[in-house]
Amino acid sequence: MKTESREQLQSWLRDTLPQQTPTNPRYWFPLTLPTYGVDEISEAIECMVDFQTSMGQRTRQFEQAFANYVGAADAVMVNSGSSADLLLAYQLINPLNPRLQPGDEVLVPVVTWPTQVWSVAMAGLKVQLVDVDPTTLNVDLDDLRRRIGPRTKCFFAVHLMGNPCAMDAVRKLCNEYGLLLIEDCCEALGAQHDGQHVGTFGLGGSYSFFFSHHMTTMEGGMVTCVDQHHADQLRVLRAHGWSRGLQNQATGAAEIDSRYLFVNWGFNLRPTELQAAFGLHQLAKLDAMNARRRQLAARFEDYVAQRPALATPSVPAAGTSSPFALPVMLSGDLAHRRGELTDYLEQQGIETRPVVAGNLARQPAAAILGDLDPTAYRGADEIHQRGFYLGLNPAFDDVLFGRMLDTLDAAIDHVSSTTHVRTAA
Repeated sequence: MKTESREQLQSWLRDTLPQQTPTNPRYWFPLTLPTYGVDEISEAIECMVDFQTSMGQRTRQFEQAFANYVGAADAVMVNSGSSADLLLAYQLINPLNPRLQPGDEVLVPVVTWPTQVWSVAMAGLKVQLVDVDPTTLNVDLDDLRRRIGPRTKCFFAVHLMGNPCAMDAVRKLCNEYGLLLIEDCCEALGAQHDGQHVGTFGLGGSYSFFFSHHMTTMEGGMVTCVDQHHADQLRVLRAHGWSRGLQNQATGAAEIDSRYLFVNWGFNLRPTELQAAFGLHQLAKLDAMNARRRQLAARFEDYVAQRPALATPSVPAAGTSSPFALPVMLSGDLAHRRGELTDYLEQQGIETRPVVAGNLARQPAAAILGDLDPTAYRGADEIHQRGFYLGLNPAFDDVLFGRMLDTLDAAIDHVSSTTHVRTAA
């Protein structure tokens, strides 16, 4: 697109886009708000005007910029964070370079987004769920050690709600038992441990760019890679088993047209160029957006510190969180009254959610994994029963945030002043 045309488009967008950020009419304090504007939209429109909508140059540019940001050797963009988890899992059993064999066991925290678990199961690997620590929302290291058996070959860590795991202890344990390490960082972009970004401690890490996450490409995700060879393997798996797009071009038999050379099995998990266009501008804003998230989260932690019935997750001594939302654990008189509290907040226009799927062993779909005992995950049950979260977004202003805190106070007072009748489970 010509420079003058681009400038005209941006001017038109500035005049056309609403001046006030749109919100869900039901909630004045929603889980999230849009963080994109004229730059992202005009870049996406430019892709369409130039008929460059399929994965191309912008995608590669975004991959390189993202890898540089987190300190990875390379990165491979996909169409969602769940697809990023799927690529990580299938890379473990890649037929051309298998690291694991069918039936090998992968340890996964029991409180996580379900597609992290399904990815491992779909790859023909055995999922062993591990309990979590309700004070951190992350893996219980003692239970992790207890569940390591002779078929255990990998730990799929998750940094829940932007809180980094204690990666020094995790790596020490993985080294002790010879376990591969991969990381789900879909809620933790920008989180670090001892100055190192999560997603760069093992074989690879997955990230999500869904609308509500730290940065957005609407739908989209990324996988970090330890080297160029690993990145090329993932690019083949991402696109049909096709050699197209490899940095080190594959060669085949002379009778095969190199444009249609297939060297492995694969999916179609490719992103669009429009998503990458969004990502380039969002990545440039990421540090500022995350700084604002941390500022608001620190204000919330100060608020919670004055209220004994509430608690926020603790962060490892060497950790730097990148808050995804505002998770809360209830205790004391409020311990078994989460439903009443969140119902009141919802009625007052504050959107809430449970802590992802809670104890995944209690979900109906967990039957796919075999005969599980939900009561074997006590930490997860505490989160399941006593945890919920509120929204966090860099677009929230201080007045709006203060109003939310005042409403939360009113909710606590309301629930505390009403009679609670416990029903049998």
